[in-house]
Parts: sequence; structure tokens; C-alpha cells
Amino acid sequence: MQLNDGKKWFIGIDGGGTKTKAAICDEQGQVWAIVAGESSNPLSRPWTQVEATLQQLVATACEQAGARAEEVAGLFIGLGGADRPAIREKLHASFAEVWQERLRVDNDAVPALYSGTWGQPGIVLISGTGSIACALTSGGARHRVGGWGYLLGDEGSGYDLGKKAAMAVLRAYDGRGEPTALTGLFLAHYQVASPEELIGVIYGASNPRMRLAGASELVEQAARQQDSLACRLIAEAADDLLELAQACLEKTQEALPVVLAGGLFATDTLVRQRVMDKASFSTVIPDVPPVIGSLAAAITGTGHRLDEKAAEKLRKSGTALEKR
Repeated sequence: MQLNDGKKWFIGIDGGGTKTKAAICDEQGQVWAIVAGESSNPLSRPWTQVEATLQQLVATACEQAGARAEEVAGLFIGLGGADRPAIREKLHASFAEVWQERLRVDNDAVPALYSGTWGQPGIVLISGTGSIACALTSGGARHRVGGWGYLLGDEGSGYDLGKKAAMAVLRAYDGRGEPTALTGLFLAHYQVASPEELIGVIYGASNPRMRLAGASELVEQAARQQDSLACRLIAEAADDLLELAQACLEKTQEALPVVLAGGLFATDTLVRQRVMDKASFSTVIPDVPPVIGSLAAAITGTGHRLDEKAAEKLRKSGTALEKR
């Protein structure tokens, strides 16, 4: 659909386990608004709440841009698990009646990939609350490795790192493990006097998975203090992530670039440094957040062209809005 002045709007959503972002741009690539809401991970929140978050973000993005829903040419929703039939059906049941052929839904790995490749083939290696490696080949084939959730996978993720660190603190407290600087960092971070009190703090949290994922920052701090146990946990996480990416590359049989995305790769962390140092493949650090990648998916997914000029405008205007 087109605006009266000939413009077209596109909305992209990047749904994550911590928060959800939506952005809206015109066909020239000018980003008009970026809005944020709660987690939209269908595995950790009831679907009614996830749907309400997504609907609200779409409405708010349109309102801030001065766009009407019927003027939007493409809506892309990237959510964890959206490439699985059960989640995909829920998304279509919630949005397809209104958005019809303008709607595209996919795994949240796609926005992360496109934030580094601008719609081109590649592999995205994500380490955030969870972990996964996904590939989109030059022939259009898709492959995934990992991403099986915190009970069955998520190796090298923030949750995995935080959980192992918490276990190390408790093992040291028991006398079963080596002393570690993590103990002091955990007690200070969670404002408790004894490791025993961590049990109530972690198990009593509304989202224990998120609570533990946040502790990955403590491992980074301890490793930078040369704590040997924390250094080993960092090395194990990096090796797990390299294994995910390498297995995904072998499935593609192509020399694709690997985009590093997610919280553990967002800054110059020790995990990121080790992955880049040991990688036998080309790595890419995106210079825009995944929600801008979701806009690229909204544009290209509905058959529109994303040229270099539009991509540059997405980059500049999206970055400027993110800094506000």
C-alpha cells in the first residue's frame, strides 16, 4: 500500500528473551521511530501477553511515525521459535487477518543476520540469553544448529555462563570447588551476605533464567581480574559458540561470513575476543541493532529492493534514534 505522497512504510520487530523492539521506516530507508517493550519469547511468557506486547509495539510505532496501519507495505516479526509450526500458527492467527500478504514471520535469528549482511546470505551466531547458529545460503537453503532452549541446549549463552558461575560459587562454598573471585562478585551483585542466600534470590525470581543470564557479566569481571575459574568458563563458552558456528558452516558447504550477535557479542567482551581470535572463518560485527535488520527483512521480504543508498539511510537514521 502507498501513502498519498507516494511513500511506503515498513515495520520490523525484533523479539527477544529480554525485550522486544519495533522500528518503522519509509521506503527511502529513513527510520522514523524505534520503540521497546517487554520480552516476546513465547517459551517464557503466555501467548496472550506476547501478542499484546507485539500489537502495542506496532500501534506505538505507527503512532510515532504518523502512519496508519493500512499504509504499511510490510510487517516483519522476528521471534524466537517463529520458524516452528506451533509459533508460526499463533502469529498468523493474531496478525494475518489484518496484515495478510504484508506479513512475514521468522525466527529472531533473521533480523540478527540481516543486521550484518543487509539481506545477503550468511550465518548468524547468537549468544544472548540463549544461543543458536543459523545459516541462509546463497541458494536460499536454511540450516540451524543449537537453539534448543535452556533445558536442552543454549551452550555458550549468557544463561549457560551465569548458571555455571553460580554453580561454581556454591561448589566453592560447599568445599567441593576451588575458591573464586566470583563469590564476592555474586554476593555484592545480589546484595546477600552468604552464598546460601543466593538460592532464594535465584529460585524466587520471576524469571530465574534471566536472573542467571545477567550473572554472565560477573564472569567477565572476574576473568578480567585473572580469576582462573572465570577464565576457564569464558574459554568454554567461546569454544561452545565456535562449535555451533562450525557445525552450521559444514551444513552449508559455503564460505559464508559469520555475524556475531546477541548480548555477549554486543561489546568487546572476552567471549567475543576469544571467538574472533580462534575462528577459522570470517566474522562480522554488525554496526546496527537487530531491529534495523528486521526492517531490512520487512523490505526485502515483501519483494521491495534495498539498495545501498537505502541501507545507508537505515544505518544512519536507525543509529541516531538508538542513541537517544
